[in-house]
Amino acid sequence: MPIIYWLRNDLRLHDNPVLAALPAATAALLPVYCFDPDYFGPDTYLGLPKVGPHRLPFLLDSLADLQAHYAALGSGVHFVVGRPAEVLPALARQFGAQAVWASAEHTTEEETAAAAVAAALGAAVPLRLFETRSLLAPADLPIALRDLPFSFSKFRFGVADKMQVCPPRPVPQQLPPLPAGLELAGLPSPAQLAADLGLPAPAAPAPDRRTALPTQGGGETAALARLHDYAVARHLIGRYDDTRNQMLGEAFSTKFSAWLANGSLSPRQVWAAIDAHDQAHGPRSKGAMQLRLELLWRDYFILLAQKAGPDFFRWRGLRGQQPKPTQPDRTVFDAWAAGRTGNAFVDANMRELAATGFMSNRGRQNVASYLIHDLHQDWRWGAAWFEHQLRDHDPAINWGNWKYIAGTGTDVRDTAFDVAQQARRYDPQGKYVRTWLGK
Repeated sequence: MPIIYWLRNDLRLHDNPVLAALPAATAALLPVYCFDPDYFGPDTYLGLPKVGPHRLPFLLDSLADLQAHYAALGSGVHFVVGRPAEVLPALARQFGAQAVWASAEHTTEEETAAAAVAAALGAAVPLRLFETRSLLAPADLPIALRDLPFSFSKFRFGVADKMQVCPPRPVPQQLPPLPAGLELAGLPSPAQLAADLGLPAPAAPAPDRRTALPTQGGGETAALARLHDYAVARHLIGRYDDTRNQMLGEAFSTKFSAWLANGSLSPRQVWAAIDAHDQAHGPRSKGAMQLRLELLWRDYFILLAQKAGPDFFRWRGLRGQQPKPTQPDRTVFDAWAAGRTGNAFVDANMRELAATGFMSNRGRQNVASYLIHDLHQDWRWGAAWFEHQLRDHDPAINWGNWKYIAGTGTDVRDTAFDVAQQARRYDPQGKYVRTWLGK
């Protein structure tokens, strides 16, 4: 009997726990990607498609690359537009599947989708979830998830330091065949997908020569090429700590985030690359240590979202903080989103985001602080705008960072940034602002 593999944010062959767990005697495997109207449709706060003009083509690139990789191993990917709780049980009945396997997602909407699939499948076809997205599996924590500390430092030194990052799993050499009688549905075009989902036809963003993103597109092939180029060919890990707060050029930071977000790149593969760098160039370089720290921050937000549940996305604070009063004004918000606030540093960052789907970490912190603490707008509007615009959107990381800047996350301190001082420090010659505003 076949197994259905519900593909989510695990769009790779390397370090894939689902594929590694397949029994040798698996008669057939049906990999399925669902274009879920709830995942692609309008958000609650702004009414915009959650998967916006930059992330959509990157995702379709990633899926095309995945399809090619699966085909090379004797398999393929079946693409369906519809809710997983409707699509997957119908396929299970059609092909007599014994189980549905999938990546575990630990944010509210994604967990709700998985619960709906499990309920629709029933006990006869169990849904089995695998941890594919993080360095450290939640089930292996030395503490109960409910005891996860509201402090990254305590997590880093009291939890993560007691755990071992497992090496990445190898790429499979062959996959089970597709079920007999399956007519494999191909990857839809952006226009066809929009029509099937009832969304406006997407306008493909024009390439912008000013972008800080590398030239590679979406998918595992591009992700591993970038990892090799950054970590091996140019040895950039060693200088990461010195460059990570810069704002121009593709080499100042790894730019791995979009591939990590949709699972084209495994964080364990990145960790292994850091290990290899340490072996080749000497251990404990500041760059390697800082990059490991960033990966642990990513794990922490994923775990925190799982612990907090719906509260992670709500207005109120995780530690009982009262959010600062707001003066909701869509005109003010729209000016911020368009990069027309009059603050040159903020506006330059917002225009880079609109043009490319990317913004530096330094920029993200400043524009978020400005929207919340200077313009007094709802932080959830900002998080929803980033969800729509970012190529590398990941719900735990995006919403976790916004909640932190709003003062409703794990920190009870005032998290407002002095944006003018930040601009003087990180763009002292005004080169970044001139690049994006022409000033």
